[in-house]
Amino acid sequence: MVKRSKITQLDNQYTRQANQHEHRTHLSKQRKKRALKIIGAFCLVFLVLGVQIVHAKNAMSQTNVQIARQQQKLARVKQTHQDLNEHVKLLNNKDYLENLIRSKYYFAKSGETIYSLPNDKANDVTAK
Repeated sequence: MVKRSKITQLDNQYTRQANQHEHRTHLSKQRKKRALKIIGAFCLVFLVLGVQIVHAKNAMSQTNVQIARQQQKLARVKQTHQDLNEHVKLLNNKDYLENLIRSKYYFAKSGETIYSLPNDKANDVTAK
């Protein structure tokens, strides 16, 4: 058997107002808690997204720096390659090669004598 409570609730204007006030206060607290939870969730999402954006921006700037360095390196290598190709073309030219050997290594044609003067600024094999 269920025991009945000997306490009865008064049903008058004051108790109804007190109950309504308590109910409104309770709803207000619930709404505030819910709003704080939603705001906190949005702040957390924005914080995570902000961190990812900053991280991505830093990674992109580092990548751009690396790209710039590699482009400079590529330009230097292309220039070196072009210079070497020109040098190869010159070395394939018999007249240029003959003049180079004659000036650098003092190679003489048969019956020819080469004199080296002290003021000569020709490329010398022994000069370093």
